[in-house]
Amino acid sequence: MLKIFSFLTALLTFSVSTFAQENIEPEQLLEKMIAAQNTLNYEIYFVQATPTNIDSLRYRHINQDGKSYAQLITLDGVQQEIIQHENLVSYFPPNFQAFSLKSGHIMDNLPVVMWSDVKQLSDYYDIVTIGRNRVADRIVQTLRILPKDDFRYQYLVFIDEQNHLLLRSDMLDREGNLLEQFRVVNLYLGDELIELGSYIDNVIFPPLLSEPKTQQQNWKPEWLPKGFKLISQSITIEKDNKHPIESQFYSDGLFSFALYLSNSIVDNDGERFWKQGSTTFYSNTLGNKELTFVGQLPLFSAKRIIQDIRIK
Repeated sequence: MLKIFSFLTALLTFSVSTFAQENIEPEQLLEKMIAAQNTLNYEIYFVQATPTNIDSLRYRHINQDGKSYAQLITLDGVQQEIIQHENLVSYFPPNFQAFSLKSGHIMDNLPVVMWSDVKQLSDYYDIVTIGRNRVADRIVQTLRILPKDDFRYQYLVFIDEQNHLLLRSDMLDREGNLLEQFRVVNLYLGDELIELGSYIDNVIFPPLLSEPKTQQQNWKPEWLPKGFKLISQSITIEKDNKHPIESQFYSDGLFSFALYLSNSIVDNDGERFWKQGSTTFYSNTLGNKELTFVGQLPLFSAKRIIQDIRIK
């Protein structure tokens, strides 16, 4: 009788837990995921895969006295390291000079959804719960982030039921084809990771990378998918001082792209395009100017953005 009672108690506890998980709003689950990424002490080994490439990496994060420390290193080939110390992210490439940027997160090789603004996303995406799954030997809740229009991609995210860390994300096109995948294969949580803070505190950080000039530009896209906003713009001057390259960076909080305006070598040279994983490259000329799109949107969206640019 005692065994039967214990079994029924365990079953009831599991059912209540499952019920609670299933009834949490998907937006709330995303909020919990973002909070977990920023506050927990954890280490993950993960792979980042596209249809043509796969990389394995290790990411460690700690929160010490309200300050974030993080480290990302590659596990294949020559080791590359990126370190976050609060709002400073430093890069240590093997064959180039090290440099630092102002940023609150390491963005490289990690899904942007980990740091997204859920309220902003819900204005332009439907976020729905699909159900439970299993990743890295842990039970996860699966959400679909589906755009409310046809001009951008979609996401599947797999969130740990217990600690709410992101364990997998799939970026898919409108037909459901995989463009890019982030997948954790091993997860560790514990205060033993706190020694990472001491290691980072003793790192000699490289200087901040100088920011390109920012000034008013006389061109802009007349059409953008809803929710995309201008984040920054700059002008880079070549050494000969004759070939400036103007750039504008846009984001909707989940996907992003950059636009470039430069002098064309050949007038009306026509269009060029190609895709690499989730990244679209599209270029076209307007008179003696070349307009280029680089970012995470479908090709037809990139074409429409470029073709609707007006130069004053």
